Amino acid sequence: MMLSAGPSQATFSIVACDRDGNCGVAVATNNLAVGASVPYAQARVGALVSQFETNPSYGPAGLALLASGAAPQAALNTLLGADGDFDGQTIAARQVGIVAADGRAAAFTGAEAQASAWAGAVSGDGYSVQGNGLAGEQVLTDMRHTFASTSGTLGERLMAALEAGESAGGQRTGRLSAALLVRTVDGDWQDIDLRVDAAAEPVKDLRRLMERHYALQSMLRAERQLRKGLKAEARMSLSEALRRSQGWDRIWRRAARLAIAMDDQAGALDYLGVLLSLNPAWAHIEMQDSLYAPLRDHPLFMAWR
Repeated sequence: MMLSAGPSQATFSIVACDRDGNCGVAVATNNLAVGASVPYAQARVGALVSQFETNPSYGPAGLALLASGAAPQAALNTLLGADGDFDGQTIAARQVGIVAADGRAAAFTGAEAQASAWAGAVSGDGYSVQGNGLAGEQVLTDMRHTFASTSGTLGERLMAALEAGESAGGQRTGRLSAALLVRTVDGDWQDIDLRVDAAAEPVKDLRRLMERHYALQSMLRAERQLRKGLKAEARMSLSEALRRSQGWDRIWRRAARLAIAMDDQAGALDYLGVLLSLNPAWAHIEMQDSLYAPLRDHPLFMAWR
């Protein structure tokens, strides 16, 4: 483990893998579109960030090294040795965090990065947190503690850690973008690749996006459960989807359809009412569907149409 401080660039991040082999990154910065070049992850392999002055070749090359069996420190040494002074910068301008799926981790903070307002890194079993241009050491300390003490999916734990860093003061030079990347062992729609490219409150906006991701996962689960005849379970998953929907009209539309499929006309009316408030044009199109024939003579439904 390494913690260090120095007298601005500004980025803070966490890379981590869980015991199931899911690997991911959460990162925030005062630069544009951090998710486009800084975070990299691969399920059952590992995760990596290259920040301060990003060398975009580190991500693919680092994951390839981990996949070949290299330990994180060895992979990191290889990356630094092959830097080639990309973009006119030397490794003094690099800050890197890397973690393998087996829990080993390593980090590097070059001399230029180290000289920013506050810079450092701390690695442990299954994670590495690192940052530069920070309000202080507490940013990384709180990120590490929150990640270790938070339950839930890897995405939820990474998001909580990023929020903890922000609450501890985050970056001294402002904020602009944030990203959450999780590559899961299941892949496909279970993966997370969410980016806030430019916003006044990127970490808050990223939380809203993540909630919508999990709302969709809950809705998909509810639909699968109903197809299997598990109505009680489907209702619980539906409730979770609505709780996390963050005003996403698509979730409320699917909720109305699911309610009709469960012969829950009152619920369908409630969900259509919310859809109508969120997206009137789509709601009026939706209500033309023959699926809603059981509601056709209901006074409220008739008034909406």
